[in-house]
Amino acid sequence: MKKPHISPNFIVSVLMTVAVVVFAGFFGDYYFDLNDDVLMKDILSGAYTGTPAGHNIQMLYPISAFIALLYRAVRALDWYGIFLCACQYLCVFAVFYRSLKLCRDNLLKAEVAAMELTFMLGAVGAHFLFVQYTFTCGFLSATAIFLILTNREEGKRAFVLPVFLIFLAYLIRSEMLLLTLPMVGVGILSKWWLLRLEHGDKQEGSIMVSRAGKRKELFNSYLGLCVTIVACLAVSIVAHRIAYSTPEWKDFNRLFDARTELYDFQYIPDYDENKAFYDEIGLDKSEQQLLINYNFGLDEEINTDTLRAVASYADKLKTDEVPLTTQLINAVPEYLYRLRHVAWQKSYQYPMSDYPWNIITAVLYLGVLILYLFSREKEKKLPVIAMLALLFACRSSLWLYIIVRGRDPVRITHPLYLVEIAILVGMILAGHEGYRRNVFIPVVIAALVAAVSVPNQVSIINEEMKERDSMQQHYVPLYEYFHENGDNFYFVDVYTSVSVADAIDYSEETFSEKMFENVDNTEYNHDIMGGWASKSPLYYKKLANNGFESMEKALLQDNVYMVQLKGKDTVWLSDYYKDKGKNVNIEKVDLVADVFAVYSVTAE
Repeated sequence: MKKPHISPNFIVSVLMTVAVVVFAGFFGDYYFDLNDDVLMKDILSGAYTGTPAGHNIQMLYPISAFIALLYRAVRALDWYGIFLCACQYLCVFAVFYRSLKLCRDNLLKAEVAAMELTFMLGAVGAHFLFVQYTFTCGFLSATAIFLILTNREEGKRAFVLPVFLIFLAYLIRSEMLLLTLPMVGVGILSKWWLLRLEHGDKQEGSIMVSRAGKRKELFNSYLGLCVTIVACLAVSIVAHRIAYSTPEWKDFNRLFDARTELYDFQYIPDYDENKAFYDEIGLDKSEQQLLINYNFGLDEEINTDTLRAVASYADKLKTDEVPLTTQLINAVPEYLYRLRHVAWQKSYQYPMSDYPWNIITAVLYLGVLILYLFSREKEKKLPVIAMLALLFACRSSLWLYIIVRGRDPVRITHPLYLVEIAILVGMILAGHEGYRRNVFIPVVIAALVAAVSVPNQVSIINEEMKERDSMQQHYVPLYEYFHENGDNFYFVDVYTSVSVADAIDYSEETFSEKMFENVDNTEYNHDIMGGWASKSPLYYKKLANNGFESMEKALLQDNVYMVQLKGKDTVWLSDYYKDKGKNVNIEKVDLVADVFAVYSVTAE
């Protein structure tokens, strides 16, 4: 029997991927980047309701159900963390393997591997440790278009992995995949156009040989790729909607959309100045306060209609709202500033910095332009200029869109850069067979920019680790306290669950959780008093599991407590019960980590 052959390219790609893993692990621990990822993990693992659930609200159902199935099989592992890390390192491996496979000599392979390694460390860097599903989605999308652009094979099998990666990205974070999809489309168009130019009619002696058949075959191949991608996305969303088609989930989705509109795009109007409106919709001052502090889960009367009404009213109150055209014009200076601004990254997220991403991108744009302008293949010059202009117009539209919406954190901007860089490198390689060294000059310069940024990236990781370790020193004791008092149940003020900065003398990283450490996926005895999962079927299942009818009634029961940062008043809670016709005593019974006050609430 013939032994399977493992190619040197495969082995080197594995080693390069391991090098990235070692780099990340050497400088710190793996974290879920945000508290949103922690809650998603809790839902999937069963830590939230006691049973691994496929409806994790933020991801599409098919992938959520798959991860939940893994938890059902082996409950003790952190499958969600494993899944996100595996996706990112699969991207790293795929990029290395494809690049090495196209190199013709070992020296060039070594050079390419070194360049890509410096990019992974100097640009992507911290994202390997502070893992967030939005960035993971963008990484998958970027890898897919890189594989499409650098493909040298023919036939449908050549597109299997890229389509799978796009499909997976959409399941993980549909909004982010759709944001990157226009640039992916430009990349596919670029690849088809470059290949089409290579299949023009040729003069052989005195005869002009037509290659129309080949061009038609090429067109059908890339049209089929686009149709397949759209079909995969359509199947995904149909499966998701079927899974969420029950009346309970339909009602919650409407509430989720209304909550998103209110908290992400509108504001909560002042009560005293708008009392007539609040009286009209039946919302008293204490209930409006629940909207302000995000603890609206306490009141069952706050529903979809309430949130929609407040959002709509807030929108009408905006007398200073700027027309969209003016907003776009006003966003242009910031956009241009971010294109050209060069400064070391000061922290992982804020203040946001586009370096080295913006410089790497600029170098590659210029490199592609010069390579094709001075190429002997004159027929490619104008098409490449047109494709570069289309790509830049596409990316500019996307950037202006996120700037106008005020939704431009690094988990969104860095994936946009990543996709753009993948397309530009792919355009260089797609039109230049054999990886000639002169072709690599812009890629080398870009790699040097990334290499110079490695020390800064290490500094950012170290500083972020210190801040997250400080955050853990507060929250770990709180969750240990919950665990040690397993017969009790605790409702946590939403903003308390996010940050302790208001209770101490310095700002601190918002709450997140380490991956792979002290994994305990048994149902926990606490919940936050609002947030994006509040009033979902999962939330009501958790209440029922603990014998509660509602949060309002549960807080008045024995062994049920409210947790809030020390120093913050509890008037909002007593006022709420008073407006419901109940006088309550709120007594502090404990203080955890010198930050979290634990209160009992009893009816008089």
